Amino acid sequence: MKEDEPISVIWLGQGGFIFESQGQRLVVDPFFSNIVEERQGLKRLMAPPVSIDDLKPDLIFITHDHLDHLDPIALPKIHKKYPKVSIVGPESVQLKVMSMDFDKSILVPVQKNMTYNFVDFKITVTPAYHSDPFSVGCIIGVGDKQIYLSADTILHKNLIAEIKSLIQKPLYAVLVCINGKLENMDWKEAVSLVEALKPKIAIPMHYGMFAENTADPLPFILACKEIGISSFELIPGAKTII
Repeated sequence: MKEDEPISVIWLGQGGFIFESQGQRLVVDPFFSNIVEERQGLKRLMAPPVSIDDLKPDLIFITHDHLDHLDPIALPKIHKKYPKVSIVGPESVQLKVMSMDFDKSILVPVQKNMTYNFVDFKITVTPAYHSDPFSVGCIIGVGDKQIYLSADTILHKNLIAEIKSLIQKPLYAVLVCINGKLENMDWKEAVSLVEALKPKIAIPMHYGMFAENTADPLPFILACKEIGISSFELIPGAKTII
């Protein structure tokens, strides 16, 4: 794949995405249930924009063990529907999934700062600084494109240097949390990260899911444009070509 060839992205809300290239689908952090509202009282604002039947993953990557990323109600349903699809994630994810009634052969543990090849996707596992100490982000490589997905993280003093050390070529896109609560960057910190990494495209995420934990993406988008980086808001469930 050449750099000017498209990759499609579908935002599932919060930190969840479907990345598709040449018919292969990488699903990240699919969150479908009401478990956060039931257990933690955060009012869910967004219904799942894609059904489990329409996920059709070739690979599932879970960044950390929090209810809105590793959904303990939805993930078993996804595994039952797609029992041969690998579930990739750091130690906390593996421990949680091993406690469920899953086929253990499909579990793939990963470590920070390592790169793994999965069909058409090359995934470099990046550090993230969050309340799950095993939390990770990732750099998704497809052909000549690299897309950095921050997952949940604060703007730790080491984060930018660590991400830069793992980038093998100029970043095409950055998808970054902006909600500014519960150990995540706010939009100003997210702009600082984007400015340092200098991607072509910057896309905000991790907002709009819960009434008590959201943010307006417009200041982030405008600030990115002011520094010469294309930025826009994804529509949940809609396929966007980047």
